[in-house]
Amino acid sequence: MFSQRESRDELGLGQIRAALSDTLFPGTSVQLTRARYFLFVPWLYREGARRGYHGLQLASWVEQQERRLIRTLQAGDDQEGLIGRVVGAAVQTLPSSIYWNSLRSFGILRYEGTAAQIVGLPRVARPLDGVTEFLERSEGVWVPSLPEPPTGFFKMTSCDLALTHDEATWFAERIVDATPNTLLEFLITRGNHRSANTRFVWEDPDTDATTGRVRDTLHQARNFAIAMHGAALLYNVLLAKRSKELGLMEYASRRDHFVARLNDWYREVDSIDLSKWDLDQLWALVAEQGRPVASRTRIFVTDWVNLMRRRRASDLVENSEALALVRNRELFQKGNQARLRNDRLMRQWSGASGSERLDFRWPVVARLLDDIAKGRGTGHARP
Repeated sequence: MFSQRESRDELGLGQIRAALSDTLFPGTSVQLTRARYFLFVPWLYREGARRGYHGLQLASWVEQQERRLIRTLQAGDDQEGLIGRVVGAAVQTLPSSIYWNSLRSFGILRYEGTAAQIVGLPRVARPLDGVTEFLERSEGVWVPSLPEPPTGFFKMTSCDLALTHDEATWFAERIVDATPNTLLEFLITRGNHRSANTRFVWEDPDTDATTGRVRDTLHQARNFAIAMHGAALLYNVLLAKRSKELGLMEYASRRDHFVARLNDWYREVDSIDLSKWDLDQLWALVAEQGRPVASRTRIFVTDWVNLMRRRRASDLVENSEALALVRNRELFQKGNQARLRNDRLMRQWSGASGSERLDFRWPVVARLLDDIAKGRGTGHARP
């Protein structure tokens, strides 16, 4: 799974993927894990500042507490999405780094600077008793409505990743306020649990009720993901063929594997009417995110979709036009680092490269939505 994350952008579609992801689920990233980190991080920064730490002292104190928190969470039963679950407190990338931009996007972090800039903000002239007063005097780094941490939180003797009812309600409100007229806002408002068996957002039952712009964006994302998945699978057919030519018998059967997956894809691509897919709407949507698509990328996507419209998809493996289109795309994108050109890199092939369908961060978002739904369903505080 880790080697096949959708971030493997073998055919240069990342710009479009990111724009669609940001339109559907603004403020999110593929690194997010659990919702309660959206409270852990500001709690630690705010408490360190309240204790009078500043600059490097504050940065060091927060880092120490983040690593203590990892050890505390490791002692609990719920470790799904725990940052540092495997390596523990020695993890290199801490929650504050992962969540920083999302905290700003959702309006929880109200300062535009980096973490290094925030810890260097001038201290107030005298000690202040109230946390709210401190926040107001220090330019409101964190949103004043931030829920208070549970009693004894900073002792780090016990803690879990489950949101309390009040925390979940507050976090949901922050997202709704920050992401109007998006699928993220729509799903938060619905408030339902997410099914673990739903691999893609368009399979979620709640999306049937979407309308207007939200529905149009979801339609564009689904069409793009399904249509371009065929190109990714065909690329792996080419890699498998080249691997066999080089005598790499470890992956001798991979071509048959990807041909079989293409056969499944043929049946699915029939479910979307490519003749009615308006690619101009796709390019306009991507441009709205400040990511106008490079001309060569637009040409590649358009040529691929047009090929799907003109020919039977089941001819792809033997279709010289389709094979050349995908081969040339990799060569253009990677130059001498293209596997289909560089035998040294080809010999390092792991048997699959970017062969999974784009999911636009849905697994991450579904986990956050489920955390919120579960928290809203509780009526008591947790440590």
